[in-house]
Amino acid sequence: MFKNLFIFLAIGFLTLSPRVCTLWAQNTSEEHIKAELLKAQELSYSNFDEAITTLTNAYLYTKEHEIPLLTAEVLYTAGWIYYVKGMYDESLTHFVEGRNLFREQGDYTGEGKALMGNGLVIQALDRHKEAIAIFSEVMKIYNAHQLEEKKAAVFINLSISYIEQREFDKASEVLEEARKLAERNNLTGILHHYHNKSGEVAFQIKDFDSAIKHHQAVLDDSQEANAWEKSYAYAGLAQSHLALNNLELAEEYALEAMSFAKGSQSIWDLERNSAILSSVYAARGNAERAYEALKENQRYRDSLYDIKTTQQINVMRLEEKEIENQQLTAAMELKETELNSKRTQLIALGIFALLLVLILFLTWKNYKQKARFAEELHQKNRVIETNQATLLKRNNALSKLDEHKNKLFTIISHDLRSPISSIRQVLVLAESGLVSPEEFAKLTGDLKKQTDATLVMIDNLLKWSHSQLEGVLINPSQVDLVEIVSIVLETYSAGAELKDIHLTHTRQKDLPFILVDAGHLSVILHNLISNALKFTPSGKRIELSYEQQSAWVKLIIADEGTGMSAEKLNEIKSNQEQILSKVGTEMEIGTGLGLMVVKQFLELNDATLEIESVPGKGSTFVVCFKKAPVDPGS
Repeated sequence: MFKNLFIFLAIGFLTLSPRVCTLWAQNTSEEHIKAELLKAQELSYSNFDEAITTLTNAYLYTKEHEIPLLTAEVLYTAGWIYYVKGMYDESLTHFVEGRNLFREQGDYTGEGKALMGNGLVIQALDRHKEAIAIFSEVMKIYNAHQLEEKKAAVFINLSISYIEQREFDKASEVLEEARKLAERNNLTGILHHYHNKSGEVAFQIKDFDSAIKHHQAVLDDSQEANAWEKSYAYAGLAQSHLALNNLELAEEYALEAMSFAKGSQSIWDLERNSAILSSVYAARGNAERAYEALKENQRYRDSLYDIKTTQQINVMRLEEKEIENQQLTAAMELKETELNSKRTQLIALGIFALLLVLILFLTWKNYKQKARFAEELHQKNRVIETNQATLLKRNNALSKLDEHKNKLFTIISHDLRSPISSIRQVLVLAESGLVSPEEFAKLTGDLKKQTDATLVMIDNLLKWSHSQLEGVLINPSQVDLVEIVSIVLETYSAGAELKDIHLTHTRQKDLPFILVDAGHLSVILHNLISNALKFTPSGKRIELSYEQQSAWVKLIIADEGTGMSAEKLNEIKSNQEQILSKVGTEMEIGTGLGLMVVKQFLELNDATLEIESVPGKGSTFVVCFKKAPVDPGS
């Protein structure tokens, strides 16, 4: 058994081993190529030729073994090294080829960085507006695919173009965004770029101390910067110390900058650094060395000019070829689209013919049913319309009912507020010891009367509100006005006594009954008397008296209160909704609904209200009720 198992495992191993070996070899080769790319990047600052040789070997290997993503990485790295060297036409060619490969493989990170390489080339040719537009496209790619840390490099490159366009505020904004991303994702190289570019912004706005601080941070970092960043940092320190007239330090840093620039063979760095060194020598009075550095600077400047001019021409040619390729591709796509369109049209025509036959058949089949369905639909629509009309009426009735109920609750709460407030005031005075035992005994009797009157009022209000649940109904009856006024006054006697208001009720014998809804009358009297108490100060009078005419009985409520202005009277007479309530003489508050309810209930009972008022002297409310018809048999 063990022998058979061993044979089975051996066969399985021999069967799988070629595939395993192939995968292992491919993984090993990918790691090797990536290591070679890193090596080439490091050599680009010190040994350009060896860097290109390394990339060429890597390119041939990836093509031979058909590893397209690695081929794209090699092309991108070559574009970057040619860019550092200043060979922008070669750089652009490799960036474009690399971007196309990345896009074919669906590698959005690679596509973004290759497109950013295009922007760097355009930026190096001083076409900064175009460069900013390209960097913005890169940002869209990274945002769309949530490649957060990749955005840091885009912000750095945007800052370079903003600095060249002297838009230092924008440069500072994007540099700050780069710093945040670099610190969050531990991107040391980006932090070096951030400090060098921030130092340049600080120098341009003449903040030399900040410039020195930023450039020195690059050199002091525990993770050593590359030769290009060191060259930039030393050059920045040199120009800042030159501006501060620290000439010895300026010369030291300028020489260091030149040393690193020569090591990286970067014409751009050599031109910039030699200009700074010449200025330092001139400031120190060393005319001979200043002249030598100036000649060297002129040589680099001429070379840079020649390179830029040549590269611009080559780049323009490349762009023209790219446009031609795009046009050719578009033409081919157009022809393919036209061919596909014709095929689609033929297929659509056949489908249309079949559909037409089917439609005709269905039309013929359904023709007989159409009339019957139409009639049924007509009948159903009539039923629906009838139901809708019924529902609309019911909804309107419910809305009115809800509105009336709300008004009823408001009235009940309004009429209960004054007697309950009076009872509370007595209890507060008793609790605080402000009344003597004799006074409290007297007040206790008054409170009992007021409580009994309040209970009667609550019972009447509840009976009346219950009768109103189907809406505001009018139930007129013969009412003894004097008796009802007396009952209502008992509710407010304690409150009047507490405010020291003299409440006088002049009864009139043989006064005819009035025709009114008893519930409405209670609401009207409670509102008018509570308002008189509310706006009459301590020590004043409120008098209630009666008059009668041929068809009317008048109730006259005269107070010596605060009175009302002509504007307020006008508002009360014209407003049919809630009236803005004033604060009473002892800070009593109201809802502004009392007089509105009084007016509505008087109107419902064919009664009237007349108001006369003098500010500071008082108000007189005259309510006219219809006399009840005399029963001949009484």
